[in-house]
Amino acid sequence: MARESIVTALDVGSTKICCFIARVQEEGRYDVIGIGDRASHGIVEGAVVDISAASQAIAAAIAQAERMASVEVQQIYVATSGGRPASQRIRVELPVAGPRIVAADIREIQDAAYARIDDEDRRLLLARPLDYMVDGVGGIDNPLGMYGNRIGIDLHAITAEAGPIANLEACVRAAHVEVVEMLPAPYAAGLAVLSEEDRELGIAVADMGGGTTGIAVFNSRGVTFVDVLKKGGARLTEDVAYAFSLGFREAEAIKVKEASCLSGSPFETDPLQIPNPEETYRKNGRHTVPPYLTQIVTPRTEQTFERIRARLDETYAGREAGRRIVVTGGASQLVGAARLGELILERQVRTGSVGPAFRIADSRAGPAYAACAGLLVHARDGQAAAAGATSGLAPAPTHMFARLGAWMRQHI
Repeated sequence: MARESIVTALDVGSTKICCFIARVQEEGRYDVIGIGDRASHGIVEGAVVDISAASQAIAAAIAQAERMASVEVQQIYVATSGGRPASQRIRVELPVAGPRIVAADIREIQDAAYARIDDEDRRLLLARPLDYMVDGVGGIDNPLGMYGNRIGIDLHAITAEAGPIANLEACVRAAHVEVVEMLPAPYAAGLAVLSEEDRELGIAVADMGGGTTGIAVFNSRGVTFVDVLKKGGARLTEDVAYAFSLGFREAEAIKVKEASCLSGSPFETDPLQIPNPEETYRKNGRHTVPPYLTQIVTPRTEQTFERIRARLDETYAGREAGRRIVVTGGASQLVGAARLGELILERQVRTGSVGPAFRIADSRAGPAYAACAGLLVHARDGQAAAAGATSGLAPAPTHMFARLGAWMRQHI
């Protein structure tokens, strides 16, 4: 990457679509010069259900960012929770031909690992060697030049269902923009909110979006686990809307500004003061906070954290995440959400925000925009090129001629 380059990121969620255009500097500074923020349409639980509506919403977000930055976007990095992204861990061990490990040995073990990725009806989003082993000794970043009889690899691959990824890619292309890479949203969010110390000690990220809840685990080797659970904060908004006979937007505003997971919150009111909240929500032009709001918000948030805990406990992710979790996404902004998470997850929980390396408006530095910001980090680190550098199973083609070649192989 040049000393300074323009990078565009797009986070496509179930409730909002966000686009960042940034000047990315080689030393790791991100100057966000364009922001597009639009309500999401045609997307349910991270997956496209209406191509026309989704395409229009995506195009509007990109156009808004372009106008602000005074640039024309040609390539873009995309974060998604659609297609049920999931991890695969592949461990392979092979004999070494000579006394020392050479580049051909490393390529052979990488090819063998990539060949074992389960790609049936799925697309590869990300693949990283976590470490190498030489004669059973692990924790090796680069075995080139080492002496040994056998070489092994621990490969982490993240795949998603091919159909939803292709549909989302088509929506982005409808805006006349080339998709550089499609990445899982919880992974991208972690890149924006975690420090080097966080990753060294091991930590999990819970990206609590509107339609899905994503989980990513990081340690000193990088991202080691990704999973996405259905349902998110939009269900909570629906509960508020149903309980108080409100429209979705009004219920969302109440949830964001006034809802709390903590009993005794200053936002709570005595229910005896308002016997009929449906009729007295707005009285004489003055705003009245509906009673029982905490009783509605807390159970649904508890349910989300219980599902996160169950997923961590039933997989290897719980061991590698340690005792700390960072929550991101719009649903994590509820007052008391982190504290409630600590009680249920029995781990240290904090709300993540975009790091100091980003020059961005405070209103866009919160946890709801972490995934979009993390795409900029991914681009700067040059990880996109590394993801498809190894032969075997390649990521979905994004260049125009690559897509044409892929279509011809499938249809001719």
